[in-house]
This record gives sequence, C-alpha cells and structure tokens, in this order.
Amino acid sequence: MTFNLLAQRPGSFESLYEIGYQGAVIGASVAGGLAMGAGGNLLYDLFKVVYRRVTGGNEEANPASVQELEAERGGDIAALIEAVEPAVRLGHNVINHGVMNINLSVQAAAPAPIVQFNPQTKQYMWESVINNDIRMKLFSMASFNANQGTGRAFDLEEGRSVPFELGPDVDRLSVDTLLGSISSYTRRKRLGDDLRSAVAVMYTSVEAADGRIKKIRILAARNEIQDFERR
Repeated sequence: MTFNLLAQRPGSFESLYEIGYQGAVIGASVAGGLAMGAGGNLLYDLFKVVYRRVTGGNEEANPASVQELEAERGGDIAALIEAVEPAVRLGHNVINHGVMNINLSVQAAAPAPIVQFNPQTKQYMWESVINNDIRMKLFSMASFNANQGTGRAFDLEEGRSVPFELGPDVDRLSVDTLLGSISSYTRRKRLGDDLRSAVAVMYTSVEAADGRIKKIRILAARNEIQDFERR
C-alpha cells in the first residue's frame, strides 16, 4: 500500500493524498467495496476503527466488514494499531504549537472527519499512568492472538473495546474462560446464537491522564466474579 501526495493548500497544513494498493493485500472483497464508493468499503471502515482506537476516541458499533475481519484476523488489526501508533503520536507534535486541530477525512465520504487530532487526543497519546491496583470487572473477549498473548476485550460498562495482554502467571482455567468468551461472542455475531460472552476478569491497567483505560493486563479470568472468592 502506498500514499501519494496529490496537492497541498498554500499556507495551510491541508493536503490531499491518494491510496494505492493491491487488492490481494486486503482481500478480494475490498475491490468490490471500493467500486461502490469510499463510504461503504472495508478500507475506509478499517481506517476509522484503527485511528479511533489509537487516539482513544469513542468507538461506535464496528461495521460488519471490520467485525468479520477481526473475528478471522484480529491479531492483524492489533498489529496494525501498534504499527501506526508511533507515527500518530508524532503527528500530534504540532498540536498546541500553532495548530489546534488536524482532521483526517475522506473526500468521497461524509463531511465528518474519520478522526480529529486535538489537545485531548494529544494528552491521551502522550501521557500514561501505570495503575497496579488489582480490580475485577466483566468483559467480553473480542479477539485473541495466541502467539503474542494479546487481544481486545469489550468493556461492557464503557461500551468500548480495549487492548489486553495476558500476565505471566495466567492459569489454565483463565485461558479456557477467555477462549469460551471468544467462542460465544463469535457464535452470537456470526450465527445468531443467544449466548452470554461476558466473563469476570481480574486485571491491572495502563491509563490515560484522565483515567480512561488504554490497556489492561489480565491476571485471571472466571465465568463469574464470585468465582474468584473460590480460588
């Protein structure tokens, strides 16, 4: 995939880019999606999800195309988020230094930007607080990369997903519980099964300066919070 600079507005940071890619990189379904317009294709939806997760933005219901991709290749999306994070952080350098907002938009889509860089997202990107207090909460597991021991968990209280990593001492029952949650989540989303995917998680966290959780470390998982009392 390549990004080509087409034009810049004189005296402004506003620029116009085009994206060149091979269909095989993302999948044949993308080619059909692009033919129908930027607003309804996987590439546009993926950009929106990745940038909003990186900058801590409110996460709307994921488009079906991204849900399918995440169910099948959730590790790839997590790797993409990790790959773009350093550049997005550097992209905030000019915020509060002559520039207050940077909008990333798609010309053919709705006028609302995919994401906006602003003082709030800069603070989220640059400031982190390690919170080693052990807490318990219900999460639904959305994806898991067994090789890296990482994934994403949906916070039922906040209505958004957060990245997680497994702690070094996670036991077998915890792994089984997390896999059961992912299985139930996938069967509910793909097959319409009426299954409960929420599980109780014991965790510590990395947080933004305003207290929003940026990442959790899972220490243990059980079907119910009461089950931790029987450990």
